[in-house]
Amino acid sequence: MALNIGSAFTDGIRRVANRNGLKLVAGYMLLGLIWQVAFYSAFVMWLETTEMPTDEIGLPVIDAPFVLLVVTAVLSLLALQYLTIIALRTFVGGHTTTIPREYYTRNVLFVLVNSILGSLAFGILVTVGSIFLIVPGIIAYVAFLFMIVYITVEDQNFITALQSSWTLTRGHWLSIFGLLVILFVVLGIFTGILSVVVRLAITAAASQSVGTLVSGVMTLPFSLLVLGILAEAYTQLRDTQATADDL
Repeated sequence: MALNIGSAFTDGIRRVANRNGLKLVAGYMLLGLIWQVAFYSAFVMWLETTEMPTDEIGLPVIDAPFVLLVVTAVLSLLALQYLTIIALRTFVGGHTTTIPREYYTRNVLFVLVNSILGSLAFGILVTVGSIFLIVPGIIAYVAFLFMIVYITVEDQNFITALQSSWTLTRGHWLSIFGLLVILFVVLGIFTGILSVVVRLAITAAASQSVGTLVSGVMTLPFSLLVLGILAEAYTQLRDTQATADDL
C-alpha cells in the first residue's frame, strides 16, 4: 500500500492534538522564547561591537553578559532538539495522555549527538545534490527524510538511519514528495500569514521587539504538527514494509 497523503495529514494532526501534544507545545514555546531572547540579545550585542547602528533593529533583547547569552542560546537550542526527540518518540508510539518515562532517558546522549550529526549530513547531501541539479537535491531530501525518526525512535546511528530511510522510502518517492509539497504550501502559507498578522498587531499595540518575539513563538507549535505528520507517514510506510517482508 502506498502512502495515504490524506490520512497522513489527518491522523498526523491527531497525534499532536491531545494532552501530550499540549505539553510538548508548551515546552516548545517556552524554550523558543528563551532561545529567541538569548540569541537576539547576543546578536545585537555583537553588532554593537562593529559600530553598526542598532537603535531601530526592533529585536527583543535583555542586558546580560555576552558569554551568558551565547551559552543560554546554545543550551536552549539543544533543549529544543531534546524535546524533538521526546516528541517523535511520543507521536510514533501513539501516546496521547502520558509520555512514557523511558522516552526522556533512553540513550539520550547517543541520540542527541547522532541527531545533530545526522542533520548536518542531511543538509550536506541535499545541498550537494542541489548544486549539481535540483532533482538530486529533492531526491536526497525525500529519501533521507525519515533519518531523524530512525535515530530517535529506533536508536540508530545517523549512518544506519540514512540507509534505513533510503530503504523505507524507496518506491514511495512521488507520494512523499506530494505530501511535502502540500505540507509546505498549506502550513508555510498559513504560518507565514499568521506570523505577519500577529507581528503587525502586537507591534501596533506594544512595540516592534515584542511583536517579533510573540510572532516567532506562536509559529513554533506548527513545527510539532510537521513532526506529527512525519510520524504518521513513517508509521504507514513502516507497516507497508513489514507487510511486504512477510509475503
